[in-house]
Amino acid sequence: MPLVLQLGYTAVNIATEWVLQPAKLYKSEQYPEWELLIMGDPLEKCLWHRIKAAMRLDQLQSFLAVAETGSFHAAARRCGVSQSTITRQIQALERDLGIQLLHRFSGAKLTVAGDLFVRRARKIWQEWQAASAELKALQNGEQGELCIAAIHSVCRHFLPTLLPGFYEAFPQVQLRITALGSDRALKVLKDGLVDLAIVMGERHLLKRPEWVIEPLYAEPVRVLMAAQHPLARQNPLTWESLATYPHVVFKDGYGMRRLVAEEFKRRGLPWRPTLELNTPEAFIAVIRTSEMVTLLPRSALKEASADPTLAVRDLAPGEAPPPRQVLFITTRDRLNLPPVAQLLNLSHRQAVHESCVS
Repeated sequence: MPLVLQLGYTAVNIATEWVLQPAKLYKSEQYPEWELLIMGDPLEKCLWHRIKAAMRLDQLQSFLAVAETGSFHAAARRCGVSQSTITRQIQALERDLGIQLLHRFSGAKLTVAGDLFVRRARKIWQEWQAASAELKALQNGEQGELCIAAIHSVCRHFLPTLLPGFYEAFPQVQLRITALGSDRALKVLKDGLVDLAIVMGERHLLKRPEWVIEPLYAEPVRVLMAAQHPLARQNPLTWESLATYPHVVFKDGYGMRRLVAEEFKRRGLPWRPTLELNTPEAFIAVIRTSEMVTLLPRSALKEASADPTLAVRDLAPGEAPPPRQVLFITTRDRLNLPPVAQLLNLSHRQAVHESCVS
């Protein structure tokens, strides 16, 4: 990608001699990855052509201190180094740039090139200071927001219990929580759109080397139906009885859909997915007024268990599907951020409660 510099003429080094040329595109032999498109003022003719990536920030700081104080001695006091150190850094900077930046008579005064460079140098230094401050704030847990993708039951029942403890520790951090299926939650985590994902664990789970996967809890899967449904009179249920009724199911990309489909397939039984939805609340509204049934994790059935228009049943011993595993997934670098680490700690504490209830 070209490095576009707004100069006007450029001095191109040909056989160690500087030749003034009009603006055009040049490729540097010394730095072949750089392309210099130079336009602007002839006074700026050779300054940027020889900038080296190795220019150090302490050189920049020393130059700015001398430019602003007009004295090498005063610059040394400001930077907390010896005057000889300031002198060496300015000399190295001028050597890298290939041009004199300061007149050294009584005090120090900017040359024409120095006057041009100081404006750019201030911007670079200010950007560096701003970036350093932002990174320090990030390390101290002062980030503006924390983005979470989580499955619906976790958004509705698990995460709300963590909020008081989290906001007590990080009142300035805004949480952005999005309810998604496991596949989509992991996709946005992989793409860097969220800081962490809380999803259903399963054997199909895609693992990446940069991820940290923390198991939280496991919960049983139960069957939901209307209170007047014929199966409501049976407890426990069998897979054969479930195979005779239509099912409300999650859309593709949800771990619960795969779990149920695999259980029917493993038993060689037909499965009748009739209606696809993506929230437990929508499941309950449909189930209440139909002969459809569905299988959901225990946490998604908290309100339904107390609803007289609904019935929650279990499968017979030895027939129950494997418990639904819930995982906390983030990246190794994000786990070093205090808000993410705090949320993981809170999640583990709440997970102990969830496991006891299960």
